[in-house]
Amino acid sequence: MRARRALALAAGLGLAASLAVAAPRKAASATPVPPELFAGYSYTKAGEASLHGIGFSGSYPLGATLSLVLDLSGHDGSYAGADLGQLGLMAGARWTPSSGRFRPFAEGLLGGVRTSVSVDGADVRISDADTDWGLALGGGLDYGLNKRWALRAVVHLRLLHGDGTWDSDPRLAVGVVYRLRR
Repeated sequence: MRARRALALAAGLGLAASLAVAAPRKAASATPVPPELFAGYSYTKAGEASLHGIGFSGSYPLGATLSLVLDLSGHDGSYAGADLGQLGLMAGARWTPSSGRFRPFAEGLLGGVRTSVSVDGADVRISDADTDWGLALGGGLDYGLNKRWALRAVVHLRLLHGDGTWDSDPRLAVGVVYRLRR
């Protein structure tokens, strides 16, 4: 039930962001989205653990509104005496319907997340790691500062499949975007 609510929230945010800037357009064609690089703070909730980290992504345009995306994120933290870490690598597509100062987008990514857990005992450290495959659905909003730089907020719901079960981990990221020349 929690996964359905989170998925509905992520889908709703992506749709709302897209509709928020939808307005009648001039007859001129839309400016294609340039290749972009993103870096920023990233937060995820993995089960009961709150993990903080960093996110990077790059995108390459496939058309006026569609881009290929590669997303890398790393998070760490602790919960109940255990040290936790996550490293995620996902790729997919991003749809950006407008090209003004506010640029909402929706994206779907596929890939994997490597999770590691370490616990210190009496003179011994026990560690385990596992890779779960899944997808991330969500979207965000860019606020253009000028032609090259923008601020970005991203919301993802990562649905991970491991050990025969599905886990839903929300992820939030904020940072800066650098748009490359075409």
